[in-house]
Amino acid sequence: MKNQDFKFNWPLVGNAHITEFLGKSIARESISSTYIFNGPDNLGKTTLANHFAQILLCENQKKNSVIPCGVCSSCRSFLIETGENLELGNAHTDFHLIKKDKDKKNISVTQVREFIRALSMSSFSGLHKVGVIKHADSLSTEAANALLKTLEEPRDNVVIILITENSDSLPQTIVSRSQVLNFRLVAADTIYNYLVEKYGVGRVEAKNFSRLSLGRPAMALKFFEDKDFREQYEVKVKIFLDFLNQDINSRLEAVENLVNKKTQGQEAVRLVKRTLEVWQGVIRDFLLLAYNHNNLVQHHQVEAADRHQFSTPDLLRFQSLCRQGEKYLATNVSPKLVLENIAINI
Repeated sequence: MKNQDFKFNWPLVGNAHITEFLGKSIARESISSTYIFNGPDNLGKTTLANHFAQILLCENQKKNSVIPCGVCSSCRSFLIETGENLELGNAHTDFHLIKKDKDKKNISVTQVREFIRALSMSSFSGLHKVGVIKHADSLSTEAANALLKTLEEPRDNVVIILITENSDSLPQTIVSRSQVLNFRLVAADTIYNYLVEKYGVGRVEAKNFSRLSLGRPAMALKFFEDKDFREQYEVKVKIFLDFLNQDINSRLEAVENLVNKKTQGQEAVRLVKRTLEVWQGVIRDFLLLAYNHNNLVQHHQVEAADRHQFSTPDLLRFQSLCRQGEKYLATNVSPKLVLENIAINI
């Protein structure tokens, strides 16, 4: 592939420093054995990892100036559709993906050992073998140790991509053996233009969604495409705004309705984690309004609220309660109890 000017249609909004780096690495044939795609969720890290794999496995990469070519059998395997989602884990013989099961807290050592076994087999295409680990920051200790043994003795033409929200949660021995690419939040104007130009979103909606997403293009698009997701988000905002004017019994009842008996295990953990993120965004908006930074406010509902009913110390105390709740979640405290503690003490 050397000395050719390749063209890539990277499926990424913003973060040009990442695609420029990967493009130069491909052109120079200086592919690392392990990458860490690090940064907040909903920035396109998984989509980019899949596309990078498609490039490395494209059968026409030496014949074509535009890769992936999109027409070879390898590229077409990346477009196998199952229902409404692209499910790539079993679509390509030389591509392997593992992620945390919805009902589990960690990626298990069994999953990683099977992943390593699959990558150790000869490449079907004669090119690369590519493995992607989503939620890599949730690897169990045993799973991380098993992966480390593979990273210490990398195989030729095997590329592993770890996708994380926080690379600091990975063992330093893994990070030190990896090329870390840090994804950044994207400017609201860039997301706004993306929604308007690519998806035809109305300008008022595009402005609202780009603000709501706080720099995360995939979330902005989800607000537009998924009405249920948008409504559930708005419910979480309303619950917190109502909290501020309710008695303790009404607040506890709201928690009961949000985290009911049907919501258990890791599903409850994810729900409460998302709820705390939303509530902290609302608190942030009140603080911004207190200092007249109206143009940075995320939620239009906050703009309509009485901004003078809380002092800055009140808002900082609310914020501290939410952050404490996140710590409790990480130590396996009952998700419902986490929200009830905030409801009682707010």
